[in-house]
Amino acid sequence: MTVDVPDGWYSLVSTGHRVDAVPDPASVVAASDTGVNVSAARPGQVAVSIDLAYRPPTDHVPNGWTLESSGTFIAAALLRVETPDGVVHDEFADLAQIILPSEITYRMFRRFREDTGLEQHLFELTPAMMLDQGRPARIDVSAHASPNPDAETRWQVACPTSTPGASVLTSGCETNRADALHALVDAGLTLLQRETPDAGPSAPIFVSLGAEFAWVKGFGDRALSDADLAQVVLDGIQGERNRAVERVAAAAISASRPAVRNATEPSSVVRQWKRITAWFEKNVPSYIIEGAGESRIADAQKRTGVEWPSELVELFRCVDGLPREPWMALLPNYELFGLDAMLDQREMMTDIWQTGDAENDPDRVISKIAGEYAWTFLDEFIPIAGLDGYFLFVDTRPGEMNGCITVFDKVNSDESGPQWLSVSALLDDLATSLETGAPFDGGWRHDMSDGHLQWEFSA
Repeated sequence: MTVDVPDGWYSLVSTGHRVDAVPDPASVVAASDTGVNVSAARPGQVAVSIDLAYRPPTDHVPNGWTLESSGTFIAAALLRVETPDGVVHDEFADLAQIILPSEITYRMFRRFREDTGLEQHLFELTPAMMLDQGRPARIDVSAHASPNPDAETRWQVACPTSTPGASVLTSGCETNRADALHALVDAGLTLLQRETPDAGPSAPIFVSLGAEFAWVKGFGDRALSDADLAQVVLDGIQGERNRAVERVAAAAISASRPAVRNATEPSSVVRQWKRITAWFEKNVPSYIIEGAGESRIADAQKRTGVEWPSELVELFRCVDGLPREPWMALLPNYELFGLDAMLDQREMMTDIWQTGDAENDPDRVISKIAGEYAWTFLDEFIPIAGLDGYFLFVDTRPGEMNGCITVFDKVNSDESGPQWLSVSALLDDLATSLETGAPFDGGWRHDMSDGHLQWEFSA
C-alpha cells in the first residue's frame, strides 16, 4: 500500500502513543520505546510493506533492496502506521499477529522503483516470540521494560476521540488482577463518556490487562452493569488470545514453506475461472470453453495412480484444455492441457526422465515432500500446461505445499521451484491480469490482435 508523507516522516507506533524519537543523522530510521520513525527521501507517496518473521534473525537482504537500519523497540500495544498529519493506516493486518508486550527487532529496507516512480520501504519485524509445541509464547523482556512486581497487574484503556486517527490512553497498576479489572472498567466508562459522550453500544475501545489485550465493544451500552463490562473485557481478551494462537501458528507454518515466486493465496478454482470466462464472453464471445465430465476425470486420475488435490479436479471440471490454435494463448508460453494431452505428456516425461535416472544414478534418494526439488519428473507431477518441453505441473506429493504449481523444463527439471501455492492462486493472478492489465507472472502483459489473445513480456 502507499502512504502520503507530506513532511518527509511517518511513524510505526503503538496505539495510544505518539513517537517523538530524535532521528539518527546517519539513518532514515530512529527507534524509541514505543515505535519507529521513518524518513522518506522526499514528501509524497511512499510504498510501505510490513513482513512479520517468526524465526531467528537473519543477515539475508532481499534482492534489489538496501538495508537502511536495524534495531529493537518495545511494542506495548497494537502497532499502526501513522503519518505526520495524523492519518492512520489500518491496512497492515499482519501487525495484529504480534503478541504484546514484546520486544521487536526491526530491519528497514529501501529502494526506488523507476517503473512506478515510488520510493519503497519494507519493514521486517521479528517479535520476541517462540513456539512451544505449536502454541505461541511471549519471551520475557522484563530487562528492557519498566519494573512490574509479580504481585501487581498493570492495565490500560485507550479510547478514540472526535479527531480522526487520534486516541487518548490512561493506565494504572493494581495489587491483583481482580482490582486491575475493576479499575479498568471504571476508567473505560469515564474515558468514553468524556471523550465520546454519544458513543453507542458498538463503540470499540482498547483494553490491556497485564500482558493481554483486546478491542472490546459495550462500554457505550448504558444497560450493561460494571460486572457485565468486566465479563465483556475477559471474553474479549480470551477471544484475542485464541485468535493470536491461530494467527501465529499459521504464520509459523507459512514461514516454514519453501519460497514461492507468486505469493497469491489459494481461494476457489470455480470463482477464479468464472472471472476468466466472463472476460472471454466480453472480449472473445465466439470462443468455446468446455469442462470434462466426472467419469473422464475419475478415469484420468485412476490412470495417474496418485491422489489429486481437489483444486486439480475442479480445474478439469471447468476446462478440458484450451489449445493454442487458432492463436489464443490463455497462458504465456504454455498451452493449457486437457485430460488427454495431460496423460500423454505425463507418460512421455516420466518415461524419459525416470528411465534416464535409473541408468545414470540408480541409488539417488528423491524427496517425497511437495515443493521440494526432485530433479526428475515424478509420477506425482501432473502437468496442466506446457509447450516445447516446458511445463507447469501440479505437485501432488504430501506436505504443506501439496497442490502447488511448479515449472519443469527440459534442461533444469524443477530447479525453478514452486511458482504458485495452488491452481486457484494461478487463476487468480491470471484473471486479475486479464481484467486490469496488470503484469502476470513477473512481467507478461496481454493484448488482443485480430480477436486473438496474445502476450508480450516487459520487464
